Amino acid sequence: MSVSAYFASGLLLALVVGAGIVAIVMIRGRWLASGDDRGDWERTLVDYKNLRDQGVLTEEEYRKIRTLVEPRMRIGSPGLPGRRRPPSGDPPGPDIQRT
Repeated sequence: MSVSAYFASGLLLALVVGAGIVAIVMIRGRWLASGDDRGDWERTLVDYKNLRDQGVLTEEEYRKIRTLVEPRMRIGSPGLPGRRRPPSGDPPGPDIQRT
């Protein structure tokens, strides 16, 4: 094998390794950025809570906003083993016996 063949092979290998490093850095950056979104949602919810405490939002408006924001906060967060999720929707009413 000639020197030029070794040089071409080395150059090709360097390009492949370089492309792999760039791909890893880009994927890692996006993955870490998605973790920062959780903090953004938490800050947003705290801001809405402060508006509720100041009287700008009613309790009902705050609850509606919270139901929209909290699922976005839980996306990507690990589940808590042994912890039950709260029931969705309205709590069940008393049992009514029909005669």
